[in-house]
Amino acid sequence: MMEFTAWEFWILITRWIMYLGMAAAVGGAASLHLMRIHEELKKPLVRYTLLFLLVGITAALAHFFVRVGASLEEGVTGMFEPDMVSMMWESAVGDALMTRILGFSLFIVTILIHVFVRRYRPAEGAKLNVFEVLMACIAIGLIAFSFTEAGHAVEQPFLFQLVLSVHILLTAWWMGSLYPLWLICHRLQYNDAHQVLERFGQLAVFVVAVLFSGGLFLSYELTGWNNLFTDTYGNLLLTKLAFVGAILMLAAFHKLYLVPQLLHSRDAAGLKKSIFLEKIIGAGIFGITTVMTTLVGPVH
Repeated sequence: MMEFTAWEFWILITRWIMYLGMAAAVGGAASLHLMRIHEELKKPLVRYTLLFLLVGITAALAHFFVRVGASLEEGVTGMFEPDMVSMMWESAVGDALMTRILGFSLFIVTILIHVFVRRYRPAEGAKLNVFEVLMACIAIGLIAFSFTEAGHAVEQPFLFQLVLSVHILLTAWWMGSLYPLWLICHRLQYNDAHQVLERFGQLAVFVVAVLFSGGLFLSYELTGWNNLFTDTYGNLLLTKLAFVGAILMLAAFHKLYLVPQLLHSRDAAGLKKSIFLEKIIGAGIFGITTVMTTLVGPVH
């Protein structure tokens, strides 16, 4: 069983929260566009997106200063020691933080512009316009790219970093869309909810195929699929695959049974419970990923 120091625990927690913030923001913004004809969902989706953008940027800053404190191990005051902060800022950790802050900040500005424009042009509805989509894509790209600037990905070739960035973005979209999907089960009529869920399911088929292919590529590049049963990183990778398998089966159950049943049963209770369970499994996947990318390195 793995044991963590206090500093390692807070490094893990802040990074895990950062993952959650990024995922919710990406999923929330994508849902604003996907569910654009349902004006009643606009306000909760905007609040959801903005809240987790603030959570993400706060966690990113906290993660940086916790890393500083962990280097000195002199208590909370060590987190803000000027010389160590400067040294960490000039390292790969600082580069990653700067890119994340730029990405999160641009994303926040994009959503605020969206809110401001729609306040004075309500006829444009909830969907993002071309300019807002472009800004959001740049912001999301910066956030995803920041995860290639530190850790195991730093010394990997460009193709690996590109696949990793796409993998992160699509994972964030899927996990971050779960709350909006749960929300429509509460707020929309059954016919409308069914249409949105069907549309999401069609997109998810493509996303799952890309995620699966990318995951195989990334895991092979990092481990060569060796030592999976004999070292900690391999054990964590297998555990993550088990969680991914569980969430894929749950998603298939949604698409093939629960969503079609919604039109006939007129009861979304089972679907809401299943989506909630999917969120729990997704949080677990992020937790395992956090340990793998922060404390444990792959062994070829």
